[in-house]
Amino acid sequence: AGETKSALQMLRSIFPSDKFQAGFPAIAMRHQLYAMVPNRTEVDKALTEMTERGEVRVFQLGPQETDAAVLFTEDYGMYVHQRSGHSSAVEKLLERVVMRSCNVSYSYSSLAFEHGLNDSDISELEHLGLLVPQGMCGSGGRHWCLGVPGALCFLRTLVRGRVALLQVLRRSKHQELSRAELESLRLPRGTKLGIGYFVYDAVGANLVACVKTTAGDVLRLRE
Repeated sequence: AGETKSALQMLRSIFPSDKFQAGFPAIAMRHQLYAMVPNRTEVDKALTEMTERGEVRVFQLGPQETDAAVLFTEDYGMYVHQRSGHSSAVEKLLERVVMRSCNVSYSYSSLAFEHGLNDSDISELEHLGLLVPQGMCGSGGRHWCLGVPGALCFLRTLVRGRVALLQVLRRSKHQELSRAELESLRLPRGTKLGIGYFVYDAVGANLVACVKTTAGDVLRLRE
């Protein structure tokens, strides 16, 4: 798990939390790790191990595969306490669900009978944005995902920056630029995550190829 953890810590270090609402935690996208660690299977295995140890949590922020986010559990807990307080429902979620379970989504029966949350707890956590309704899932009934309040603003910023980066490459000669050239550019306002963050995003999402050369990495738009 060492290489994956180092990649997570690196993404955490370049995440501009101060440009989001107070206390917003550093978010790494799972596909970014695929751009940083050569073996995807190793990344998935490492994330499973780190989740089981309570070091990180994986959150599904949207419907796409590229919407899977990874947060350090400690960062998430601090943010939840700062934003949502220390109510009984919040403490139950952190202690019984976040720290003891590896699931991304939860059925009503799982929350109620396995994790001891009552209807009032679930309603409060929904209101706080800590449980996000996923609708009905067949015979399993209602389902929820763990939520990161404020994540919608983050996702919009991520998509905006991704589009801006792809436009820069599309307009360049041969639709490619060196990483150094890219990192010297300024992206439009509103793309506040920084060019380095967007490079890992685009490469990991298979939108851009990273070609190793003697002069350094070259980023090339995929067909």
